[in-house]
Amino acid sequence: MELKVSNKVENKLLNRVEIEAAVLHAKEPTPKRGEMRKLLAAQLGAEESLLVIRKFSTKLSAAGKLTAMLYKSKEDLQKTEPKYILGRETGQKKKPGAKAAAKPK
Repeated sequence: MELKVSNKVENKLLNRVEIEAAVLHAKEPTPKRGEMRKLLAAQLGAEESLLVIRKFSTKLSAAGKLTAMLYKSKEDLQKTEPKYILGRETGQKKKPGAKAAAKPK
């Protein structure tokens, strides 16, 4: 898998850098969010916990487009990002404290 950053824009109001990148994954399955976040953080020289993948889409089987946000602090990330996006990043499917739905008998 290879990442090529195509655009970086600093958003001073929200204390973040908005990143667009191309993801090339020829002859490999679609990469997981965690894999892409690790690779992008290493490429940018940033802390992985401050990086959030907002959107990933593929149009061809060998390439995709990624939109990510790199925050300056953990507080800015928690304050700005929607909870469902943070749930994607942690792998959490349900809302915390939500009861499991009853199965029909």
